[in-house]
Amino acid sequence: MYENLPLELKTEKCWVNVWNWSKIPMQTTIRKGASSVQPETWGTFEEAVKNVEDKTYHGIGYVFHDNGIVGIDIDVGFDEDGFLSPVAADIISRCRSYTEKSRSGRGFHILLRGDLPFKGKNNREGVEIYKASRYFIMTGKKLLFSEIVENQEAIDYVVATYFPELPREEGDSTTQRIYSPIYPKPEGGKIFVQPTYPPIQKGGRNLSLTSLAGQMHSQGYTKAAIYKELLYANSVACQPPLDRSEVELIVNSVTKYRR
Repeated sequence: MYENLPLELKTEKCWVNVWNWSKIPMQTTIRKGASSVQPETWGTFEEAVKNVEDKTYHGIGYVFHDNGIVGIDIDVGFDEDGFLSPVAADIISRCRSYTEKSRSGRGFHILLRGDLPFKGKNNREGVEIYKASRYFIMTGKKLLFSEIVENQEAIDYVVATYFPELPREEGDSTTQRIYSPIYPKPEGGKIFVQPTYPPIQKGGRNLSLTSLAGQMHSQGYTKAAIYKELLYANSVACQPPLDRSEVELIVNSVTKYRR
């Protein structure tokens, strides 16, 4: 169903082929392996599709190459009853961009415009996200949304919720966080237990609170404690504060993953 793929993808020379029994990318013009980091080994959409029609290969792949397109791979898209899994429903509803079933039929690919603070990452919990150096085996079996839209807020949400700790930068020995409270130094013999929360402007509220919730969850705080602290941070730092229901959604999304 390759006709359903967005036109903007079809016009790029960043396609490879695959066999059903392998995930190794193959070049579209010669019977030789391709590389997700070597553009000279990629071909056109038309070449890739023709190879499938000629039964040379079984599928086509789109290579992400830091061109403003971000791809999200959800491994477990359905629950045991055949409904969308909570993770799939959460991410798809947030992104509202081109979504297709994966080759296995059990997962989903989402493509949207935006940027990532890293090339890509796998959270080992069934969610992957990439902007470069990887490829998706595309099917064209679209679901709900047929166009690639710009949605940086959704990308930020997915990163903060499902990848709470960003990867290290070169030469940096510390793990970076998206949003961190400030713990005042002791004064006059007093130790301040509750931190100070820097102001959070509209557009970064969901991302910042999700990052805070992820930090607390990884440190062993209970769901109730995380919720209480997020309500406080929301009231004193967010400008304007999020609705209480939005804070509840953040806490539920973060705490459903094991520490």
